[in-house]
Amino acid sequence: MLARRLRFSPSIVVAFVALLVSLGGVSYAAVKIPARSVGSKELKRSAVAKANIRSNAVDGSKVINESLTGRDVREGSLAGVASALSAASSDHAGAAAGLDRVTYRTVVASVPVADPTSMHATATASAVCDFGQAAVGGGVRVDDTDNTAVVDSYPDGGGRAWTGRVDNSDTGAAHGFTVFAACVPAGAVG
Repeated sequence: MLARRLRFSPSIVVAFVALLVSLGGVSYAAVKIPARSVGSKELKRSAVAKANIRSNAVDGSKVINESLTGRDVREGSLAGVASALSAASSDHAGAAAGLDRVTYRTVVASVPVADPTSMHATATASAVCDFGQAAVGGGVRVDDTDNTAVVDSYPDGGGRAWTGRVDNSDTGAAHGFTVFAACVPAGAVG
């Protein structure tokens, strides 16, 4: 009777084979991972090395701003930058040549005693560059910082001078100030 019970019908055999095939397929699927199915969450820290990254797969859009240093850049790759700088420099060669011939012009002036009713008096003076030169900068220095102040300082005279205006709040005395201009040959101003 026991032998009779162990006989399997063809439908049971087919069902058993189907079960084995289906279980085998699940284990196969667990071993073979579909493409693009692994993300940041599945990777361990430092799991991706340089050897794992395809050549030219990383470009500037994938790099965090301000994260690269000079050690990360191959100097030979900057040849185009150097030539661009050199072209820009040659365009301004005349300007650079003029910078070694900077001269300074000064003028000393005074601002009168302040009017007792308004408590102010102003004076203006200009330091003028020589003919053929241009003022590329300048400034004003006051002799008494407690009672006088620079109102403004600016290029003037068609670019040949630097002008300064000073205010005096001292009702007891006039005070001096100096205006200076930094001058270069006019052809050096680009």
